[in-house]
Amino acid sequence: MAPPSPLPLEGIRVLELAHLIAGPICGMYLADLGADVVKVESRAAADAGRTVYRASRGGEGVLHLTVNRNKRGLCVDLRRPEGLAVFRRLAERTDVIIEAFRGGVAERLGIDYDSLRAANPRLIYCSLSAFGPEGPWRDKPGLDALVQAVGGLMAITGEPGGAPVLCGAPVADTLGGLLATQGILTALLARARSGEGQRVNVSLLDGMLLAHTARLSVFHETGEQPGRWGSGHPEISPYQALRCQDGWIFVAVWREALWAPFCEAVERPDLAVDPRFATRGARLGNRDALSGVLAEVFERRPVAEWMERLERADVLCAQVTDYEALVRHPQVAASRMIVEQDHPRAGRFKTIATPVRLEKTPGTIRTPAPALGEHTREVLREIGYAEAEIEALGAGGVL
Repeated sequence: MAPPSPLPLEGIRVLELAHLIAGPICGMYLADLGADVVKVESRAAADAGRTVYRASRGGEGVLHLTVNRNKRGLCVDLRRPEGLAVFRRLAERTDVIIEAFRGGVAERLGIDYDSLRAANPRLIYCSLSAFGPEGPWRDKPGLDALVQAVGGLMAITGEPGGAPVLCGAPVADTLGGLLATQGILTALLARARSGEGQRVNVSLLDGMLLAHTARLSVFHETGEQPGRWGSGHPEISPYQALRCQDGWIFVAVWREALWAPFCEAVERPDLAVDPRFATRGARLGNRDALSGVLAEVFERRPVAEWMERLERADVLCAQVTDYEALVRHPQVAASRMIVEQDHPRAGRFKTIATPVRLEKTPGTIRTPAPALGEHTREVLREIGYAEAEIEALGAGGVL
């Protein structure tokens, strides 16, 4: 049997200075692909992901367990000169730094890109922020919900005429973390050609603008606000969630050719020729009337029966699942995205696998999320610190 291929990022060292979701997701993905990701924290400022949720296992926060797997933990006080010296020595031997500080903090600590690149011109330095390095909000702290608010997502989420609604998943953080990963991987490709590192700037707000690509293109052309449509769509009807006997189903009749088959599938062929609904424009103009008719129709049968009827007619549809149904869905099972991992303190728990599958060198889950500073001494030995020096730093409260 041939030996396993090395992971794609094996040999790449990453320093991660980030909390909660966006930065740690970026570090997690790089670590899954083989990078040696060292998570840098301090006792005064441990990652809030360790405690933000009440749910925990063995004293370990469940978010921390998931997004910090495959990493090593370094605990050092960067506000102390001795701690800064540790970080600088480590940065000289590092390929990538991920920092998600509030604007200006890295500069005040002396660990910004300009302060580090002279000693390591191959360094790739990714700054992941809420609002970017320029503009009046460059130093403003931010989190996912603030970015959803100012980034236009809340304004188009919710029921017609209702209040703005926060998206139920932290999409700004998640998209930002993935864009940071993309930026770092692209910079590594560029370095392989030029031999030089560079700074990578990613903001959650920019990610939100990217997410709005489709509807912003319409706004730029028409100047019309998209509004809030609940589960609906401004240009398509029916395109919505409908209540059934035992749950909800989402239906999308997105092509004109599917309207008549849809009407047959729901046993209302008369709707196909009803002048209120016969064309796409007519259906949009009579959206409320059509929704009322369909509400009565769909409540007569269970979800599974509607799924079978609509799929037979090639109409796009899906059951609206809660988390319990989601993790048991046969398609999720087939994707193998829900996996189990062992942790020395938390025991065996369920987590999320690597979402991008490489055929020959797939990402893997190898090691558990580290305890605070679990690998501090190990990392310091690797960069040349003697045992006496490490003991002195520990006794002095630097580690």
